[in-house]
Amino acid sequence: MIIDKVKENYNFTDWDEKVLRKLAPLMEERADAFVEAFYLKAMKFKNASRYLKNDEVTKTHREAIKDWYLRMFNGPFDNNYLYYLEGIGYSHVKVELPSHYVNVSISYVREFCTRIILEEVPEGDERRDMMQALGKILDLNLDILTSSYIQEEKNIYFLSKKAENKLIDFARRFSYGLNLVLVMGLVSLGIMVLGLFAYDLTHIFTGNIEKGLLGTLGSLLMLWVVIELVDTEVDHLKGAKFSVKVFVSVAMVALIRKILVASLKSGEAALQSQYALIAAMLVLGILYWIISKTERESEGHGH
Repeated sequence: MIIDKVKENYNFTDWDEKVLRKLAPLMEERADAFVEAFYLKAMKFKNASRYLKNDEVTKTHREAIKDWYLRMFNGPFDNNYLYYLEGIGYSHVKVELPSHYVNVSISYVREFCTRIILEEVPEGDERRDMMQALGKILDLNLDILTSSYIQEEKNIYFLSKKAENKLIDFARRFSYGLNLVLVMGLVSLGIMVLGLFAYDLTHIFTGNIEKGLLGTLGSLLMLWVVIELVDTEVDHLKGAKFSVKVFVSVAMVALIRKILVASLKSGEAALQSQYALIAAMLVLGILYWIISKTERESEGHGH
């Protein structure tokens, strides 16, 4: 789940973010009062002592509640914010906190913040915008927090809940680590392509202008490929979908370079090789068009 999609569901726009940041100083002044009021409410929950076992746990939780409250107005509301809220939701599931308490807590926060806006902001467009932005960010928070409970209900365990959670967490971290290794590998490849570009340039200065120009063009195409791959992988690490189209374009660029190199050769065998490369290029071009068309249609249905 990508944060942009969640924002779209609640019509949470850049304007709402701007309004929340404008509201932030007013809410920050009451952060400590909020934590105190929130705890008075929370301690009335049934079995509250089960979740707040000692002073150390309570202190940590109070700091976490304050941090969550401040982030709700200051942002940034990006994918990291989504992961942050998901982490809170999973921690609630882990300690088996009933989802009812989450709903009640969000309702109380809404009441607390609404009261401040009504008391401190004069009636008018600004107050209305603040009330709307507050409602959207609280609904967004509730959606993400409760989604952890929904996911938990769908889970079927083969070994045990604890063991599988640890395994899934390890797999997620391991996958993230592999992606980081891939990024470092792509960066190293980019450096090597720069070296190849410099080598191809030397052919121009040594008199072999045709080979130098074609080789340099091929190197630039490879550099473009590396840049696209790095950008795609970085976006993937940030939560974007895996892009198959980029890898098709990589294959197309590799073929273009082969065609450029093959054009320097003569003879029947070289000509047949060029025909084969052009045919492969045509197939990849059709595949690229199909994928692009499918992605556009998918995005259109998403909107």
